Amino acid sequence: MKNPSSPVFISVCAQNQAGHSPFLRPVPTRPKSTPKAGLSYTGAEGTHVKEGPSLPSSYRTGFFKNWYYVNSPEALEDLRRHAGEITEIIPFWFGITRSGELVDQSDPEALALARTYNLPVLAIIHNWASPQYGPLIHQVLTNSSARRALVANILAMLERYGFAGVNIDFEFVPPEDRPFLTAFMDELGGRLSAAGYRTTISVPAELEDNPRHPFSGAFSYPDLAAPSDQVYILAYDEHFATPGPIASIGFVEQVLSYALSVIPVSKIKLGMPVYGYDWPETGGIPRTLSYSQVLALARRTGAAIRYDPTAQELTFEYVENGVRHIVWFEDAKSFAVKLKLARRLGLPGIGVWRLGLEDPAVWDVLAEVDP
Repeated sequence: MKNPSSPVFISVCAQNQAGHSPFLRPVPTRPKSTPKAGLSYTGAEGTHVKEGPSLPSSYRTGFFKNWYYVNSPEALEDLRRHAGEITEIIPFWFGITRSGELVDQSDPEALALARTYNLPVLAIIHNWASPQYGPLIHQVLTNSSARRALVANILAMLERYGFAGVNIDFEFVPPEDRPFLTAFMDELGGRLSAAGYRTTISVPAELEDNPRHPFSGAFSYPDLAAPSDQVYILAYDEHFATPGPIASIGFVEQVLSYALSVIPVSKIKLGMPVYGYDWPETGGIPRTLSYSQVLALARRTGAAIRYDPTAQELTFEYVENGVRHIVWFEDAKSFAVKLKLARRLGLPGIGVWRLGLEDPAVWDVLAEVDP
């Protein structure tokens, strides 16, 4: 995931083993969503690689069109417009402290909308509540008392808010903390499953299991999938420190190939990007752009946008203040290519990062997918 409090934020999948870190057309305005008339759920089970919890009776079958949410005016307006077209919302709402307490960052307006539309919430539990992201999560995971407190506080929060479950999104977990992250998920999954809540986790993109990798080494796909109801594979940020595609179709295929070899397909949701990155030609941390910002930049600089047929993404270059910049970004066409892959592989759904950044035509693409 990303740090929503800064202009750009480094994802743990920003640098993976591969090397890290529609064409433009008028889009008709879609009508605002209408509330869902009582979202009903039925049980669903899949083949397990390792024994894991049964999915709660509140779990719906069908293809899930889930979206990540970060508190911002554009995201809130997007939620107002499209709440009825979303299966579940995954909001960036709860940070953690060293002692295992939760920092409540929930948005009352977004929460009210979710309840109006009977939209299930998988609240994100993250370690961005502190500037010391790595040390903080290390301190919590390696301290059994703090782990137990965090599990208890998560359960209490779910009981207080009545959410469907949580999404664990821990960044910069040291590779040596791999067994502790697994232990935490085992403890959390057991408690939440017994109480009827869902446990999900967002994991960085991996092409193979490498316990020593500095960004993804702590994440053992099969071990984390076992106690989890769903695993969100964040198959993006293929390039971060140097310019390149955000999630080329070949990269996404490779990531999913490995994930499917160690996680039951019934548990996998594909994390999909809908944003753009703007790098100086020499590399470095890019500037994150929404689709509308990308188009405005191209217009202002007179850049020629082209669709890369290999990566299946859009790109352009421009020069400003003597510095050449390279931009890569996602639109409805590149989104449709990845969505088609997810459907072909039989995945049960997607998780899109994030509301407010997307090409509006993405909603037309999703509308063509059977629920």
